[in-house]
Amino acid sequence: MRRKSPRKEFRRFGRPRVPGRLPARRIALIVVGTVLFYLLVLSDFGLLRQWKLSREAAAIEAGIERLEARRVELEAQRGQLDDDATLERIAREKYGMVKTGEHVYRIAGPDSVGNRP
Repeated sequence: MRRKSPRKEFRRFGRPRVPGRLPARRIALIVVGTVLFYLLVLSDFGLLRQWKLSREAAAIEAGIERLEARRVELEAQRGQLDDDATLERIAREKYGMVKTGEHVYRIAGPDSVGNRP
């Protein structure tokens, strides 16, 4: 006589399954998984928010570096403006200023006179 295997004798205890209905344990796992996904990925403390903040921080740091380089340039220009000759040259070239008693003669080029044959 053959013995029955223990697996065939094993019966599931509890309520029988109802077709089309999820067990409570599976529903609980889905709810917990959904909540964890929201907390870890989509919330204000989630991975997406942290990634976005790190990108913004990198952009801000790059802007700070650009502004620091610009500040160094302006400091160098400020040092040049302490020289009276440089200051006078900039006033004459950029702003068209003249000293008292000086006369300015502007020479018109061929383009400003008009069309001459």
